[in-house]
Amino acid sequence: MCTVIVGFDPGADTPLVIAALRDEMRDRPWDGPGRHWPDRPRIVGGRDRLAGGTWLAVDPRRPRASALLNGWPWDGRMPWEGTYPASRGELPLRALAHPSRDPLQGEDPTLYAPFHLLDADAHHADLYSWDGRCLDTRRIPPGVSVVVNTGLDPADPRAARHTPVFAAARPDPDLARARTLEEVWGAWPRLVNEAAADTPRSAGLDDAGDPSGLIAHADLGGGKVWATGSVTLLAVDRDTVRYAFTADPADPRAWTMVDTGPA
Repeated sequence: MCTVIVGFDPGADTPLVIAALRDEMRDRPWDGPGRHWPDRPRIVGGRDRLAGGTWLAVDPRRPRASALLNGWPWDGRMPWEGTYPASRGELPLRALAHPSRDPLQGEDPTLYAPFHLLDADAHHADLYSWDGRCLDTRRIPPGVSVVVNTGLDPADPRAARHTPVFAAARPDPDLARARTLEEVWGAWPRLVNEAAADTPRSAGLDDAGDPSGLIAHADLGGGKVWATGSVTLLAVDRDTVRYAFTADPADPRAWTMVDTGPA
Protein backbone atom coordinates (compact mmCIF):
# COMPACT_ATOMS: atom_id res chain seq x y z
CA MET A 1 0.00 0.00 0.00
CA CYS A 2 1.34 3.41 -0.87
CA THR A 3 -1.51 5.87 -0.32
CA VAL A 4 -4.33 5.72 2.22
CA ILE A 5 -6.87 8.53 2.37
CA VAL A 6 -8.57 8.58 5.77
CA GLY A 7 -11.72 10.52 6.56
CA PHE A 8 -12.16 10.32 10.34
CA ASP A 9 -14.84 12.13 12.33
CA PRO A 10 -16.17 10.40 15.45
CA GLY A 11 -19.22 12.68 15.44
CA ALA A 12 -20.29 11.80 11.90
CA ASP A 13 -22.98 9.30 10.93
CA THR A 14 -20.17 7.30 9.32
CA PRO A 15 -17.09 8.15 11.39
CA LEU A 16 -14.55 6.36 9.17
CA VAL A 17 -14.20 6.38 5.38
CA ILE A 18 -11.07 5.16 3.61
CA ALA A 19 -9.70 5.06 0.08
CA ALA A 20 -6.59 2.85 -0.03
CA LEU A 21 -4.40 2.48 -3.12
CA ARG A 22 -2.04 -0.47 -3.35
CA ASP A 23 1.16 0.03 -5.38
CA GLU A 24 3.07 -3.17 -6.07
CA MET A 25 5.07 -5.06 -8.67
CA ARG A 26 2.68 -6.32 -11.34
CA ASP A 27 4.03 -9.86 -11.23
CA ARG A 28 3.59 -10.30 -7.47
CA PRO A 29 0.63 -12.71 -7.09
CA TRP A 30 -2.34 -11.80 -4.92
CA ASP A 31 -5.95 -12.69 -4.18
CA GLY A 32 -8.81 -10.23 -4.05
CA PRO A 33 -10.83 -9.51 -0.90
CA GLY A 34 -12.14 -12.57 0.91
CA ARG A 35 -11.85 -14.70 4.03
CA HIS A 36 -8.42 -16.16 3.29
CA TRP A 37 -7.24 -17.05 6.82
CA PRO A 38 -8.83 -20.16 8.40
CA ASP A 39 -7.41 -19.26 11.81
CA ARG A 40 -9.04 -15.81 11.54
CA PRO A 41 -12.40 -16.61 9.90
CA ARG A 42 -13.98 -13.21 10.59
CA ILE A 43 -11.32 -11.17 8.79
CA VAL A 44 -11.93 -10.01 5.21
CA GLY A 45 -9.14 -8.62 3.05
CA GLY A 46 -6.87 -9.07 0.07
CA ARG A 47 -4.11 -11.65 0.38
CA ASP A 48 -0.51 -11.54 -0.78
CA ARG A 49 0.14 -15.06 -2.07
CA LEU A 50 3.90 -14.89 -1.54
CA ALA A 51 3.91 -14.12 2.19
CA GLY A 52 0.31 -14.91 3.10
CA GLY A 53 -0.45 -11.56 4.72
CA THR A 54 -2.45 -8.55 3.63
CA TRP A 55 -2.18 -4.87 2.80
CA LEU A 56 -5.66 -4.10 4.16
CA ALA A 57 -8.29 -6.05 6.08
CA VAL A 58 -11.43 -5.54 8.14
CA ASP A 59 -13.17 -7.32 10.99
CA PRO A 60 -16.85 -6.66 10.17
CA ARG A 61 -18.14 -7.95 13.51
CA ARG A 62 -16.36 -5.35 15.64
CA PRO A 63 -16.14 -3.41 13.17
CA ARG A 64 -12.54 -2.35 12.61
CA ALA A 65 -10.03 -1.78 9.79
CA SER A 66 -6.27 -2.01 9.46
CA ALA A 67 -4.03 -1.07 6.54
CA LEU A 68 -0.31 -1.26 5.87
CA LEU A 69 1.98 1.05 3.91
CA ASN A 70 5.66 0.53 3.18
CA GLY A 71 7.72 3.11 5.05
CA TRP A 72 10.92 4.96 4.25
CA PRO A 73 13.97 3.88 6.28
CA TRP A 74 15.53 6.50 8.51
CA ASP A 75 18.82 6.32 6.60
CA GLY A 76 17.23 7.01 3.20
CA ARG A 77 17.63 3.58 1.60
CA MET A 78 14.94 2.48 -0.82
CA PRO A 79 12.30 0.54 1.14
CA TRP A 80 12.81 -2.75 -0.68
CA GLU A 81 16.50 -2.98 0.16
CA GLY A 82 17.58 -5.46 2.81
CA THR A 83 16.09 -8.67 4.12
CA TYR A 84 13.93 -9.10 7.22
CA PRO A 85 12.82 -12.22 9.13
CA ALA A 86 9.10 -11.30 9.31
CA SER A 87 6.58 -10.09 6.74
CA ARG A 88 4.86 -6.75 7.27
CA GLY A 89 1.68 -8.23 5.80
CA GLU A 90 1.06 -10.03 9.07
CA LEU A 91 0.68 -6.75 10.95
CA PRO A 92 -2.88 -5.80 9.88
CA LEU A 93 -4.03 -9.31 10.83
CA ARG A 94 -2.40 -8.97 14.24
CA ALA A 95 -3.98 -5.55 14.73
CA LEU A 96 -7.46 -6.93 14.08
CA ALA A 97 -6.80 -9.88 16.40
CA HIS A 98 -6.08 -7.51 19.32
CA PRO A 99 -8.72 -4.78 19.18
CA SER A 100 -8.52 -3.76 22.82
CA ARG A 101 -4.83 -2.88 22.98
CA ASP A 102 -1.85 -1.51 21.09
CA PRO A 103 -1.61 -3.74 17.99
CA LEU A 104 2.17 -3.78 18.27
CA GLN A 105 2.28 -4.71 21.95
CA GLY A 106 4.73 -7.56 22.38
CA GLU A 107 6.01 -7.18 18.80
CA ASP A 108 9.67 -6.64 17.98
CA PRO A 109 9.61 -4.00 15.21
CA THR A 110 13.20 -4.77 14.21
CA LEU A 111 11.88 -7.96 12.59
CA TYR A 112 10.10 -5.86 9.96
CA ALA A 113 11.06 -3.56 7.15
CA PRO A 114 9.90 0.04 7.72
CA PHE A 115 6.13 0.45 7.72
CA HIS A 116 3.11 2.56 8.61
CA LEU A 117 0.23 0.64 10.19
CA LEU A 118 -3.24 2.18 10.33
CA ASP A 119 -5.53 0.85 13.05
CA ALA A 120 -9.00 2.45 12.98
CA ASP A 121 -12.65 2.12 13.86
CA ALA A 122 -15.57 4.46 14.57
CA HIS A 123 -13.93 5.74 17.75
CA HIS A 124 -10.25 6.20 16.91
CA ALA A 125 -7.72 6.19 14.09
CA ASP A 126 -4.07 5.60 14.98
CA LEU A 127 -0.96 5.39 12.82
CA TYR A 128 2.06 3.35 13.97
CA SER A 129 5.23 4.20 12.06
CA TRP A 130 8.51 2.28 12.15
CA ASP A 131 11.50 3.64 10.22
CA GLY A 132 14.00 0.94 11.24
CA ARG A 133 15.18 2.91 14.25
CA CYS A 134 12.22 4.61 15.96
CA LEU A 135 8.59 3.60 16.49
CA ASP A 136 6.21 6.56 16.42
CA THR A 137 2.48 6.55 17.25
CA ARG A 138 0.16 9.30 16.07
CA ARG A 139 -3.56 9.87 16.45
CA ILE A 140 -5.03 10.79 13.07
CA PRO A 141 -6.96 14.04 13.60
CA PRO A 142 -10.60 14.57 12.67
CA GLY A 143 -11.00 15.53 9.04
CA VAL A 144 -9.41 14.02 5.95
CA SER A 145 -5.74 12.97 6.00
CA VAL A 146 -3.60 11.45 3.25
CA VAL A 147 -1.09 8.90 4.54
CA VAL A 148 1.90 8.22 2.26
CA ASN A 149 5.23 6.39 2.53
CA THR A 150 6.57 9.15 4.77
CA GLY A 151 3.50 8.87 7.02
CA LEU A 152 1.35 11.86 7.93
CA ASP A 153 3.29 14.31 5.80
CA PRO A 154 1.27 17.36 4.68
CA ALA A 155 4.20 18.57 2.56
CA ASP A 156 4.17 15.43 0.41
CA PRO A 157 2.94 16.34 -3.09
CA ARG A 158 0.16 13.73 -2.97
CA ALA A 159 -1.07 14.96 0.39
CA ALA A 160 -0.88 18.63 -0.60
CA ARG A 161 -2.82 18.06 -3.82
CA HIS A 162 -5.45 15.52 -2.81
CA THR A 163 -6.28 16.26 0.83
CA PRO A 164 -8.48 19.30 0.04
CA VAL A 165 -10.10 17.55 -2.93
CA PHE A 166 -11.16 14.47 -0.97
CA ALA A 167 -12.05 16.56 2.08
CA ALA A 168 -14.47 18.66 0.03
CA ALA A 169 -16.20 15.46 -1.14
CA ARG A 170 -16.00 13.53 2.12
CA PRO A 171 -19.09 11.26 2.23
CA ASP A 172 -21.16 10.73 5.36
CA PRO A 173 -23.81 8.14 4.50
CA ASP A 174 -26.37 6.42 6.68
CA LEU A 175 -25.01 2.88 6.33
CA ALA A 176 -28.30 1.37 7.47
CA ARG A 177 -29.76 2.61 4.17
CA ALA A 178 -26.80 3.20 1.84
CA ARG A 179 -25.93 0.15 -0.26
CA THR A 180 -24.58 1.16 -3.66
CA LEU A 181 -21.15 2.54 -4.49
CA GLU A 182 -22.50 6.05 -5.04
CA GLU A 183 -24.80 5.99 -2.00
CA VAL A 184 -21.93 5.04 0.30
CA TRP A 185 -18.90 6.91 -1.07
CA GLY A 186 -20.43 9.69 -3.14
CA ALA A 187 -17.79 11.31 -5.36
CA TRP A 188 -14.78 9.40 -4.01
CA PRO A 189 -14.93 6.57 -6.60
CA ARG A 190 -15.08 9.16 -9.37
CA LEU A 191 -12.08 11.00 -7.93
CA VAL A 192 -10.10 7.74 -8.00
CA ASN A 193 -11.16 7.01 -11.58
CA GLU A 194 -10.22 10.55 -12.65
CA ALA A 195 -6.82 10.19 -10.97
CA ALA A 196 -6.16 7.15 -13.17
CA ALA A 197 -6.44 9.41 -16.23
CA ASP A 198 -3.81 11.85 -14.89
CA THR A 199 -0.05 11.63 -15.34
CA PRO A 200 1.02 8.76 -13.06
CA ARG A 201 3.55 8.85 -10.27
CA SER A 202 6.83 7.08 -11.04
CA ALA A 203 8.90 4.90 -8.71
CA GLY A 204 11.05 7.86 -7.75
CA LEU A 205 14.09 6.54 -9.58
CA ASP A 206 14.14 9.47 -12.01
CA ASP A 207 12.25 12.69 -12.80
CA ALA A 208 9.56 10.96 -14.85
CA GLY A 209 5.95 11.16 -13.77
CA ASP A 210 4.03 13.49 -11.50
CA PRO A 211 4.99 13.17 -7.82
CA SER A 212 1.51 14.36 -6.86
CA GLY A 213 -0.22 11.59 -8.82
CA LEU A 214 -2.39 9.16 -6.84
CA ILE A 215 -1.98 6.42 -9.41
CA ALA A 216 1.51 4.98 -9.88
CA HIS A 217 3.11 3.39 -12.92
CA ALA A 218 6.78 2.77 -13.65
CA ASP A 219 8.40 0.47 -16.20
CA LEU A 220 11.54 -0.77 -14.45
CA GLY A 221 12.84 -2.70 -17.44
CA GLY A 222 13.20 -6.41 -18.00
CA GLY A 223 9.43 -6.83 -18.00
CA LYS A 224 9.13 -5.45 -14.46
CA VAL A 225 6.34 -2.93 -13.85
CA TRP A 226 5.49 -1.24 -10.57
CA ALA A 227 2.01 0.24 -10.50
CA THR A 228 -1.23 0.84 -8.65
CA GLY A 229 -2.87 -2.55 -8.98
CA SER A 230 -5.98 -2.09 -6.86
CA VAL A 231 -8.02 0.37 -4.81
CA THR A 232 -10.18 -0.35 -1.75
CA LEU A 233 -12.97 1.82 -0.38
CA LEU A 234 -14.22 1.35 3.19
CA ALA A 235 -17.01 2.99 5.19
CA VAL A 236 -17.29 2.10 8.87
CA ASP A 237 -19.76 3.11 11.54
CA ARG A 238 -20.34 1.59 14.97
CA ASP A 239 -22.23 -1.40 13.58
CA THR A 240 -21.44 -1.80 9.89
CA VAL A 241 -18.65 -2.08 7.35
CA ARG A 242 -19.17 -1.34 3.66
CA TYR A 243 -16.34 -2.50 1.38
CA ALA A 244 -15.75 -1.85 -2.33
CA PHE A 245 -12.83 -2.92 -4.49
CA THR A 246 -11.41 -2.45 -7.97
CA ALA A 247 -8.44 -3.99 -9.74
CA ASP A 248 -8.77 -1.46 -12.59
CA PRO A 249 -8.85 2.10 -11.22
CA ALA A 250 -9.23 3.53 -14.75
CA ASP A 251 -12.56 1.76 -15.35
CA PRO A 252 -15.59 3.18 -13.47
CA ARG A 253 -17.45 -0.08 -14.19
CA ALA A 254 -14.83 -2.25 -12.46
CA TRP A 255 -15.87 -1.46 -8.88
CA THR A 256 -17.44 -4.33 -6.96
CA MET A 257 -19.09 -4.42 -3.55
CA VAL A 258 -17.47 -6.97 -1.22
CA ASP A 259 -19.64 -9.14 1.00
CA THR A 260 -18.71 -8.66 4.65
CA GLY A 261 -21.67 -10.58 6.07
CA PRO A 262 -21.38 -13.40 8.64
CA ALA A 263 -18.72 -16.00 7.88
